[in-house]
Amino acid sequence: MKKKIFLFLFILSFQFNTSFGQVGLGIFGLAPDDAGNYSQPMATFLGTYFNSGAYYSADLPEAFQFKFSIIGMYTFVPDGQTTFTPNPEVSGYNSTGSTATFVGGNGSYQIGPGGFLAYPGGFNVSSVPSGIYQAAGSIYGTELMLRYFPTITFSDVKSGFWGIGLKHDFSQLLPSLPFNIALQILYNSFSLDYVGDDPTSYINIESKNFAVNVQGSKTFSEMFIIYGGLQYENSSMDLSYYFRDPNELYPSIANTVQDTSVDGDNVFRFTAGGAIQLMPVVFNLDFNITSMFTITGGISLQI
Repeated sequence: MKKKIFLFLFILSFQFNTSFGQVGLGIFGLAPDDAGNYSQPMATFLGTYFNSGAYYSADLPEAFQFKFSIIGMYTFVPDGQTTFTPNPEVSGYNSTGSTATFVGGNGSYQIGPGGFLAYPGGFNVSSVPSGIYQAAGSIYGTELMLRYFPTITFSDVKSGFWGIGLKHDFSQLLPSLPFNIALQILYNSFSLDYVGDDPTSYINIESKNFAVNVQGSKTFSEMFIIYGGLQYENSSMDLSYYFRDPNELYPSIANTVQDTSVDGDNVFRFTAGGAIQLMPVVFNLDFNITSMFTITGGISLQI
């Protein structure tokens, strides 16, 4: 059940610190550097999530075409994302050993002159199912893709996202090529904000994700499509939260809102997949080799 509602739990775990009952105050008890390292897998996951499922064919018609797609994804979390080496930067405490990130298992602790410094555990997930929908319109071999979820408030958390993609089919300039080739640029933005009355539970997340890819595809019998692409991508996450300093080790920043920026581990992605056109419906499945290996499947209405 944890895996099925990973992103939902991520939101609620910050809002309700009782979700971290077994590990203390969660991220609210971490100094900014450690808080960034603890939440870094979320920056990587959001980048992987938003930069997936953007295409199943490089071929775009000259006439107007509209597509609406529902995309499902299954992302695997590598072991390297489950731990980090804490660095409290407090005299008498060392940075040896490792502790859990948000997706890891049990947290650890350090002993120093100020007593125990405890680190929170994670939700111990190894894979993450997710989904997204998108709409696209194209004409003269150029496509504009949009993703949007309106900002809504759930209890004390407000969240939403939007994304845009622009693609052009260059095959018309290279008529001798035996396949279609296209260039696509993607940008997605996700936000989460605590809007409740408890200042000690404040958190704000802003995730920005960018990608550019070169994709190719070949259609057989006007029904079967083989496609693939190479993509450069990056993701970043700005995190603001109320630091409670439960161990009273950071008096200069205790009980204040702290900011930290986290870069995801997203750099290059190789995609390979296939699709079946049963007009006007298209089914596709692809595999994405990136920092978090992802399987993507979709169903699209194409008219």
